[in-house]
Amino acid sequence: MSAYKPFNQVTHDECDPPARDAVIRFHATRGRIAKPHPDKYMVDLVIENEFMVTVGYCEIEMRDWNDVPQQYQTIHVPSRKKKLVDNDLPTTYFVVSKDLKKAWWCNTKDILESPLVEVPNIEVKEGEYFYDVPKKKFKEVIL
Repeated sequence: MSAYKPFNQVTHDECDPPARDAVIRFHATRGRIAKPHPDKYMVDLVIENEFMVTVGYCEIEMRDWNDVPQQYQTIHVPSRKKKLVDNDLPTTYFVVSKDLKKAWWCNTKDILESPLVEVPNIEVKEGEYFYDVPKKKFKEVIL
């Protein structure tokens, strides 16, 4: 059984809305319509085409990064996100820098195909698992 970082409403309220807004604007500059999922317990954004048909989804997180550290060969995605990234339509996963200037994204199929590894961390000392996604699967974009 996996352990999970406890939900923190304060952190969520500080990080989620600005990161979501930045990714919505990013999609808009590329001619896509992105809007918050109506169910707050589901994936963050619904992506629609010009006919208002849902064509995909997007899950977002914010990290205190300005650049992905060069020494890292992989990016860890919490296994608890599986229920949000394993969808019936194409789904992307965005990691947004805290300054909202950059993001790194990948297709969630690349996440789900990556191995699970236990990663001790500040919040959960043992038992928390992450997808160990090769950094090369992520694309860096300017927001």
